[in-house]
This record gives sequence, C-alpha cells and structure tokens, in this order.
Amino acid sequence: MAMNSELMLGLYIYMVGVMVLMFQWKHILNILLSFEILMLGLIFSFLLTYGLYNNEYYIVMIIIVFGVCEASLGLSLLVSLIRSHGNDYVSSLKLYKL
Repeated sequence: MAMNSELMLGLYIYMVGVMVLMFQWKHILNILLSFEILMLGLIFSFLLTYGLYNNEYYIVMIIIVFGVCEASLGLSLLVSLIRSHGNDYVSSLKLYKL
C-alpha cells in the first residue's frame, strides 16, 4: 500500500510538470523548468520503485545523469539564444514563418 501512494506522488509531480508545460510556454526558461519538474517526477518514481524495494540504484543514477545533461544543454542553448535574440520568448524564434 505504501508503494502505491509513493508512485502516485511521483505521477502527481509528473502531471504538474505537464500542466506547467502546457500553460506556461511563452518563455523558454519556463519550458526548461517544466522539463526539470518532469525529470524530478521520473527520478522520484524510479527511486521509490527500484531503489527502495529492489536495492538497484544504478537505473536512478543513469536517469539523474540524463537529467543533468538535459539541464546543462538547455541552459547553454538558452544563453546563446538570449545573446543572439535579446530575449527568451518562444515567438522570437521565427519558427512559425515559412
């Protein structure tokens, strides 16, 4: 019973990240923060599933490494975007024009 409530908490964190991604997509920094919330929900769920009950922490470490790589790549792209365009609006990327 405890495992079910812990996994539901991880799912809740993940769904909050999806809701933030759907409604706060105007700035790229908000998108990156929602991706971090999604990674936090995944790490929490895998840690409680694999780490506490099976004592297998290597899968959690792999997911943390991917989360750190995603965060560093996103921040570096955000800095280069701000230097080239002057802001972090999604609409300033000009991807919508053909």
